[in-house]
Amino acid sequence: MFEKLKGYMAVVISALVFGSMPLMAKTVYQEGGNPVTLSFLRFFLVLPVLVYFVNRNKKVGLKLSREEAKKLLLVGTLGYGTTALTLYMSYNYIASGIATTLHFAYPVLVILVYVIMFRERASGTKLLSVSLAIVGMMFLNDSEANINLMGFLLAFGSSVAYAFYIVYLDRSGLKSMNSLKLTLYLCVTASGMIFLFGLFTGSLDFTMSPLGWGVSVLLSIIVAFLGVSFFQIGVALIGPQKTSILSTFEPVTSIIIGALLFNEVISGRTIAGFISILAAVVIITAFDRD
Repeated sequence: MFEKLKGYMAVVISALVFGSMPLMAKTVYQEGGNPVTLSFLRFFLVLPVLVYFVNRNKKVGLKLSREEAKKLLLVGTLGYGTTALTLYMSYNYIASGIATTLHFAYPVLVILVYVIMFRERASGTKLLSVSLAIVGMMFLNDSEANINLMGFLLAFGSSVAYAFYIVYLDRSGLKSMNSLKLTLYLCVTASGMIFLFGLFTGSLDFTMSPLGWGVSVLLSIIVAFLGVSFFQIGVALIGPQKTSILSTFEPVTSIIIGALLFNEVISGRTIAGFISILAAVVIITAFDRD
């Protein structure tokens, strides 16, 4: 029970960290950055710090087996890096609220993969929780905005990529790797993939202000050490399905930050979304026994 409690807390902390990302991303964009550059810097800037801490732990070390390297290359590019790149790019075409709603279809996708491909039973508690989470996301969404097709495909593509990342992390055995070492090699592969994409498209632009660079460094370190590592701990301790459902707490954090720092109005519709998502979180943590 204590291990499960640690897993729940790890995922909630991860969601709080990821929920603060839109605030930091907005600042970077205002200071001269763009989605592709920020995606690259998010993974690249933290590498020296990760190398230091992983190499310092003699029980872990930097060495990888050939099989581990193949798995990390696959999930780091198609899952980890693609998620950030497509989600950040979708903000150029559709409202961030709609993009976030589409991205958070991934808990449903994760459960569907386990039910259809791996023949696992989805408990009534999980189905109720994911339903409440999706309803909550719909309440948080601006339903009157026009949906651009490219933006829709990019945002939903980020959901598919993230679902792949979660499932592969669980089924490949990578979840048993030291969380900082796993984060290090995911950042290596993701930054490499996005750098090549940026070169090919000419979308990398490093002419940011000192504030933009400072926030980029802060985002990279906080997300890697708290967001990603704690998420991986959650997958290892409570499983991918519960982790994906609990992660829907992330947009709630984003909206609360927006209200506190940018005086954004929280409507009755938003409150209904909060209640629905919080209900999903309470149900999956307190009543699911799988």
